[in-house]
Formats: sequence, structure tokens, C-alpha cells
Amino acid sequence: MSKYSAIQISKISQLTAAFCASRFGTRILFLAALLSISPIADAGNIVQICVGDFPPYNSRSLPKYGTVIEISTEAFRRSGYQTRFNFMPWARILKEGEYGQCGILGIWRNPQRDLIFDYSSPIIQQELGFFARRGNLNDLSNMRKLESLSIGMERGSYLPPMLESKLLHFDLASSLHTTLLKLAKERVDIAYGNKAAGLYMINADKNLQNIEWQSPGLEIKETYLAFAKTHKDKELLLQSFNRGLDSMKADGSYKKILKDAGL
Repeated sequence: MSKYSAIQISKISQLTAAFCASRFGTRILFLAALLSISPIADAGNIVQICVGDFPPYNSRSLPKYGTVIEISTEAFRRSGYQTRFNFMPWARILKEGEYGQCGILGIWRNPQRDLIFDYSSPIIQQELGFFARRGNLNDLSNMRKLESLSIGMERGSYLPPMLESKLLHFDLASSLHTTLLKLAKERVDIAYGNKAAGLYMINADKNLQNIEWQSPGLEIKETYLAFAKTHKDKELLLQSFNRGLDSMKADGSYKKILKDAGL
């Protein structure tokens, strides 16, 4: 004969069921709390950015990944966003950006790109011009003089209108660094490129110590953050970025970052 009556067994069953339900509810609440602080819940606030390795502006080898990334990170942070920077070759950056997979950091504008992308406010200016060997000064504003010189240049570089003449003689190389090495070894007369990038290489490479920048430069290019026109959040992200950038300029932190980087 059972130790408990049918009524007692019924009450025990009810209490057990209530206890189990209570534990199950507690687990559900616990899991919900975990999800509320997990990266998945914050995924909408993470901005994917594609960027190239181009010191001293942006590079995995630089503190805080370089000036442009430091500015962009802080600008988005002030508007409540986190940033994830994906370093890749420039051709892939343009492709990923065009398909709306990421924003593009450090892009220059041109008519073709304007058909595909919308842009932030300008982030930083880059100066383009010539490098020459020390003591070997030339009047580089004189087109006839330029036509008599061998001009080293990285293959695929943007050219200011002044350098689009078919009478100029360009010696193409795979990189600006290779171009500067050619200049140092007197294999070209002058080298064309980005001022800050070239000076960074000169300061880092003892083989380039006989090279200096030629003032004035030829052109100033402004760089931007861009999102494809097809990107579903482009307007919100660009507005948020611009708001943070304006805040940095207003409180002096933008200028301090540039000054600390020598830009």
C-alpha cells in the first residue's frame, strides 16, 4: 500500500510542476539578460569600414591604426557607434564598398565615384607633388623643364591636370617606396607622390636620406568616408559621423590628433 494518499500525491505533483515552471522562467530571464549585453544585440551599432594600409594616415603598424582611423573611431563613438576596420587591397575596397558591404575610409572623389557613393564631410587633406634629390633643385612649375625630366611615379596614381600632358616622361613602379628608391639611386630625375606618405618613408629608410620634398605642392586632395548609394543605412551613418566630426573640431580634439601625428 502507498505511503501517501491520492490527494497528497496530487498536491506533490502540483508543487513539483510549479517549481519546474519557476526554474524554467528564471532560465528564460537569465538568457534574455545575456542576449541584451551580447555582441549580437549590438550588431546594429557596429559600422564595417574597409580601409587600405597607407601610413602615416592609416596602417595596422601605427598606434591606434593611424590618424584617419583614430579620428573616424572617435567621431562614430560620439554618435553611439563602434567601428570595425577591415584592411584590404584598394581594388577589393572599392568592390566591397560598391556592393554596400562596408564604408570606404580615405577615398578621394571623382565624377565616376560620385555616381556610386555618398560622402561624409572631408576628414583630412593630402598634398601631392614632387620629391627630388637634395641640392638638385629645379623649376618644376615650368612645363618645358618637366618635359625634359624623367618622372618616377607609382603605377595607377592619380595625376593632377598639370601632369596629363603626353609630352611628359613617366617611369612607373609598383609603389611609392620603389619610386623613391629609384630617385635616390639617380634612376629618375624627380618622383611624384603623396607628401606625407613620402616623408614617412624617407624618415624610416636610411637609403632615402638624400631626398626631400619640393615646395610648393601641385594639388590638395580631400579624403572622405563614403558609403554606396545602395547602402541601406548610408544617410544615418554619414549624418552620425559628421555630427561626431563636428564635435571633435569644436572641442579641439580633431586638431590635437593631427598635431600629434605631425599632419
